[in-house]
Amino acid sequence: MNKAALIVGARPQFIKTAPLIVELGRFWQMVLIHTGQHYDFMMSENFFRELSIPSPDYHLNIAPGSQGKQTGRMIEGLESVLKYEAPELVVVVGDTNSTMAGAIASSKLRLPLAHVEAGDRARDKYLPEQINRVITDSIAEYFFCPSNTEVLNLKAEGKIENICDSGDVIYDCLRQFEKYIPEAPSAIPHLPPEYILTTLHRADAVDNRENMESILQSLETAHLPILFPIHPRTLKRLHQFNLFDRLPDNIRLVNPVGYLDILSLIRRASLIVTDSGGIQREAIYLKKPVLIARPETEWLGLEKSGLLKIVGYKFDFNEFSSMHAGDRSVFDYIIRPASKTIAETLSKLF
Repeated sequence: MNKAALIVGARPQFIKTAPLIVELGRFWQMVLIHTGQHYDFMMSENFFRELSIPSPDYHLNIAPGSQGKQTGRMIEGLESVLKYEAPELVVVVGDTNSTMAGAIASSKLRLPLAHVEAGDRARDKYLPEQINRVITDSIAEYFFCPSNTEVLNLKAEGKIENICDSGDVIYDCLRQFEKYIPEAPSAIPHLPPEYILTTLHRADAVDNRENMESILQSLETAHLPILFPIHPRTLKRLHQFNLFDRLPDNIRLVNPVGYLDILSLIRRASLIVTDSGGIQREAIYLKKPVLIARPETEWLGLEKSGLLKIVGYKFDFNEFSSMHAGDRSVFDYIIRPASKTIAETLSKLF
């Protein structure tokens, strides 16, 4: 049996890995490598336990630092592991620093590389995730796209071979674990009967004081309580910008929650406000309206659903009181076994 190395390191990848590693394991001897990019328990180990992901064969324990330092350490650690394991294939997922580091390390060792969630593109070429995507897709040999939108992006960039419209692995995970979603998260008592769920973590939103203030002022216009699981990075910036004590009265900060609990919060919420690519997709797949607190979204196909609006950093909730599901055909591309398609496609190529 051929050997495949799967590289992960951040919350979105753990979610996408849960169904993917099972399907890949039908055809490959799997080596799971965790870079340690997310080192907080609720952002990392808790997801492995909750989603029954096997313990990593290697945990690089990369220390926190600047993006350059962290990515450099990842490349060094991954190169060492990949050289020792000598897999016939390396699989990277998404658009994190771990994704790009895995792509570069694989390329240096001339190992075939498959990119899951390939072809995703934003307009802003300086967006960290965009840089990771473009570099990874320039190196990869096998491309697995969530929808035809990403296929067309790759073809526009001159890619013509080994492109597969596989479907979305995030939907795979949601489908696999939906029956385990609790009625309400046990870690958050006394949920209001109606609320707006908010998550923020991207650098452009939380590392910029003006943008952060604009978002908080916008949240204050809500007619419902705001439930805000606070990302460690966002909490740090609230204190750094002296905004913590100036939070609007309708905002309730809570600790980060696990995968099943965030799905529970999404399912119970009246509306979602987020800058997360994963949560916006999970929310729409659960038929919940979403406001994107960014100037753009990479998931252009989901805009047609009628459940997603791009609002940027300054908005008024009164303008979004009538959002509802529109074009039902937009959901067609997700109702597919993406992980199974990826695994079976790769098994035929080697």
